[in-house]
Amino acid sequence: MDGPLGEEPGFRGYAVPLLQARWTPLRSATLLGVVVSLWHLPLVLFGQLSLIGLPTTFAITFLYVWLFNRTGGSVLLTYLFHNAQGTFTVGSFGFSGAEADRAELIYFVVVVLTVLTTVLLDRGAWRTAPASAIDSVLLRSGPARVHR
Repeated sequence: MDGPLGEEPGFRGYAVPLLQARWTPLRSATLLGVVVSLWHLPLVLFGQLSLIGLPTTFAITFLYVWLFNRTGGSVLLTYLFHNAQGTFTVGSFGFSGAEADRAELIYFVVVVLTVLTTVLLDRGAWRTAPASAIDSVLLRSGPARVHR
């Protein structure tokens, strides 16, 4: 519960609206995915997250951005999704050793396929963010919104 509680207000509540004031949701998710993966790097270095956890973290960031946008910028719903995702881990299902490695690889593939499906079936959501998920202060004070 402590990871999502610290991460969601910062990543989704603060960073996503700022990024989306300048870039498309797809580009914003890509940039944030890199940042979030680097944020989780110490967990890999200290053995609390497997190496496959970094690309999984990168990929699932797209789902969090999509959920944030599709719920009108709800940090609460992304927090609940993140908390549920963090609660049901490979270890919580009793996998260990080589079985855990295979299960984490399968989970990674499922996340990537889910992201690809979301991007393909909901293309509009990746082109323009809803106004409620964009930093309006930045839009008023800066130049016109640029999508790169």
